[in-house]
Amino acid sequence: MTASPRLVLFWASAAQASVSLLTLGLPAIGPDLREEYGLSLAGLGAVLTASLLGAGLSLITLGIAVDRYGGRATTLGGSLLAAMAVAGAAFSESGAVLIGLLFVTGLGMAAVPIAGIGSLFRAFEPSRRAWAIGIRQTAVPVGGVIGALLLPGLVALGGVRLALLACAGAMGLTCLGFATVAGEASGAPVAPLSRLRRIWRTPGIRRLLIVAGLYVVVLQSMLSFTVPAARAAGLSAFLAGATFVAVNVTAGIARVVWGLLADRAGGTRRVQMMVGAGSVAATGGVLFALSLHFGALVVLPAAILFSFGALGWNALVYVSAGERAGPELANQSVALAATIVFICGALSTPPLGALAEHAGWDVFWLVNAGLAGIGALVAMRLPRATPYPAGLTAGITESNV
Repeated sequence: MTASPRLVLFWASAAQASVSLLTLGLPAIGPDLREEYGLSLAGLGAVLTASLLGAGLSLITLGIAVDRYGGRATTLGGSLLAAMAVAGAAFSESGAVLIGLLFVTGLGMAAVPIAGIGSLFRAFEPSRRAWAIGIRQTAVPVGGVIGALLLPGLVALGGVRLALLACAGAMGLTCLGFATVAGEASGAPVAPLSRLRRIWRTPGIRRLLIVAGLYVVVLQSMLSFTVPAARAAGLSAFLAGATFVAVNVTAGIARVVWGLLADRAGGTRRVQMMVGAGSVAATGGVLFALSLHFGALVVLPAAILFSFGALGWNALVYVSAGERAGPELANQSVALAATIVFICGALSTPPLGALAEHAGWDVFWLVNAGLAGIGALVAMRLPRATPYPAGLTAGITESNV
């Protein structure tokens, strides 16, 4: 029996939240990780993004696996590998081993976003698609909020080891639930890698990937370094943690709001909302840099504004990538976009940590604001795409925003 769209959405979101419990929860215990493993800011950035790098390198392969073997088998295999690697990381004795095992975690956990988004593309029509993927993407910051609230307490009870074991258990259980509703193999021939060249030639795809690459650098900077920046500005551990929670809560709200706005007019407002998200992030980044000189009462609202743009665009990129490529290539197109997002986010974070360490937080945040502004300018030149209903091919118009 085919699962209802809302049940698919629930389990896809739950599995993603468990993944984010690790990837976005770890920044909340960043000071503990630095103390436990003797990490610099650049080293902390490497730890926090190792799983993203692993996921980025495996997304396209796992997208093909979903086409051939179905979301159920791919999710089961990937989540088993990821949970075992996180459990192993809990017993690591050095930063290098921790980074390596988190990288392996990413190789497996990439099955969750690609199978989840693919399932939602099949389950929802265009008028609800950006909303549904926005809800699923909201699970990313929801996992971060849970991690920010839960992991510091677990560290206090049993150290970093207990926190990582909790992440492994949550990932294994929720991914098992998602696997029960994920789609089976379609029975169609496996899409050859040569089809990636067709996606690459699709009007607007390359520009869209540039926008995604710019935006994710800002997103990852905010997730990885909000707490260290707030602490450096004199905020207490509690207030810095509260700011991080507020950032993640705002991200969850923003992804739903941007998705709802993008679904207007039959789903033809994707590009306008991408431009809007980048513009808000650029403005918020400047204000956040200034706010760090004026205390918590100013930092918190500035962080909320910044995160509404910087952390709210993900669903817009993924749904646009899938719709531009058409139903036949949507799965691989989303995988390609996610690959760019994950790899750019992972590779940019350590050098940005070094930038903050050597040039200071003002330069760091102003650079990020500039990247968001450039991304918005690039997004303005994206051609509009006509969303496709089930079984039809997407179309691209010649008009620009």
